[in-house]
Amino acid sequence: MKKLLIIFFLFSSLSFTYAQERPFIWVDDEDYCPAIYRGKDGQPAGIFNEIMTEIFKRLHIPLKKAVYPWERAQKLVREGKADGIITAYTKERQKYMVATIPIWYIEETLIFRRDNPKACKILKVNSFEDLKNLVIVETIGSGWTKEKYEEYGIKKIIWVPTVDSAFNMVAKGRADVYMMYSWKAFSYILKKRAEGGSLAEGYQNMVAIAPMFAKIPFRLLIRKDSPFAKRLQDFNRVIEEMKKDGTLKRIRIKYATLAPVICNQK
Repeated sequence: MKKLLIIFFLFSSLSFTYAQERPFIWVDDEDYCPAIYRGKDGQPAGIFNEIMTEIFKRLHIPLKKAVYPWERAQKLVREGKADGIITAYTKERQKYMVATIPIWYIEETLIFRRDNPKACKILKVNSFEDLKNLVIVETIGSGWTKEKYEEYGIKKIIWVPTVDSAFNMVAKGRADVYMMYSWKAFSYILKKRAEGGSLAEGYQNMVAIAPMFAKIPFRLLIRKDSPFAKRLQDFNRVIEEMKKDGTLKRIRIKYATLAPVICNQK
């Protein structure tokens, strides 16, 4: 009996050590600059990368990180090949993940052409209800907006595989609006205007406004079956510390100043 207890104790200790010492596997979007993107060296870069690095440094947990096309990153988490991802906590994701308190708020902007006959109507948009009679383009895998469109009965949606495709649909006049992360939107429009090309006129006429209703809390989402899910309160404690000591604010100021330059250096 004593031998069995010793074996059980050793097995439990080894299991606990493994859970604590193995790295947390974080995957995310490779093209969501400046929040998260693939840097020149091929490694994760941006706001979320700096925040995650600091969180795990304070918790003394090794961190393994990689960025992929957005749909693939989400698939890796769904299949249990990664522990977590930073995004909106949708109803679908609540089924298999737990979430920290918000680490960032993503402000969404509406992108459209100034010469669109519906431009004045778009400028008056104050809620999702106001989008019902507009043709919207959206990228596949955008969980938060998909849920909102379903909630408000919005049907006129064109689903495309990439952000580039979405912008081009607006530039061509095939869609009225595209809703996306404001910092990335502004830098992307500037980049496309500088490039010229066959859609130059469309991008010259492209503008963006920031409806206040589209402000999304982004959180670190962790699979419920990950050993790190049990440390949710530790993650929340460190995030609160980083808010109070100004770390999150310093990161925001840094990227608010450099966002367009960083995005164009990809």
